[in-house]
Amino acid sequence: MNENVNNDKSSPKPGGWTEKDYKSWERRRRKEMKMERAWLEAEIAREFPTAQDICVSMPLYVEYGVKDAQQSLLNQFASGEQKIELFCIECQRLRVFVSPQQEVAELWGSRDERLFTRTFHCISTSRKAKHAAHFHFRYKQDCFYAFSNHDVLGVLVKVGQFPSMREISEAQLHSYRKVLTKEEYLEYARAVGLASQGVGIGSFVYLRRLFERLIDEAKLQATKSGNWDDRAFQQARMQDKLVLVRDYLPPFMVEQRKLYAILSKGVHALTEKECLEAFPVVRAGIELILDQRLAARAQQEKMEEARKRLNQLQPKRG
Repeated sequence: MNENVNNDKSSPKPGGWTEKDYKSWERRRRKEMKMERAWLEAEIAREFPTAQDICVSMPLYVEYGVKDAQQSLLNQFASGEQKIELFCIECQRLRVFVSPQQEVAELWGSRDERLFTRTFHCISTSRKAKHAAHFHFRYKQDCFYAFSNHDVLGVLVKVGQFPSMREISEAQLHSYRKVLTKEEYLEYARAVGLASQGVGIGSFVYLRRLFERLIDEAKLQATKSGNWDDRAFQQARMQDKLVLVRDYLPPFMVEQRKLYAILSKGVHALTEKECLEAFPVVRAGIELILDQRLAARAQQEKMEEARKRLNQLQPKRG
């Protein structure tokens, strides 16, 4: 038996193949490799964060490993035209910010460590009074990453920004002052500020306290219905508590209650990474509740204003 015979049906065998067969196999193999390469590039592009993720969502000093195959995407982020959505602290509204294309030569420093800045301008302002946001980055080729993970060539870090995430968050949270106590508002602002700095556990403690307080307030409303089992509520996990008070919460929170399972864990059992990953979900739940309160408050104010105007229209009796 010939030990050199290749049993792989997808590759040519030494005997029985004509030149035409071999060329046909070559064409098929090149096509397969092209498809594999296109799929791999699509996967790499899908994994690479967007400008919105890098500039707005990524906390300061958190390292993001950049793969060798993602270098072109990193260069595109650093030099190509980019758009993000950001709360403008001057307009006091969520706005689109644009950063024009810039020369790569202006960005990079040494070969091993590269520093660059992306400056975005609010498109809703005039040329004379541009509202700007600046984001500063460092990309460094890292031997440790390259040694431990052959796909990762270096790390991208956001090393600074203006306005700071705390300034943006405080401006964005200002509207919630109407439906929060002073203590609740300060804790919420502190939680958002810590999370923007990459402090997961500390931010999560404050956010969790506020979330649980809001659920307890929904429970107080539910107790007024008459048919209420307080013992079952106290013993239930957080996602089950959401079901028990579902009539007093936004539908999204009840539909996606499994996302809040992390709130049933003790803080000592959570890692920084787990807390930072769960933070946006819990924050969204809190803001949905607060938005619901703001809408109810606005409706009540409209009703009171309408009632006042109606009273003014009524003819005065002599």
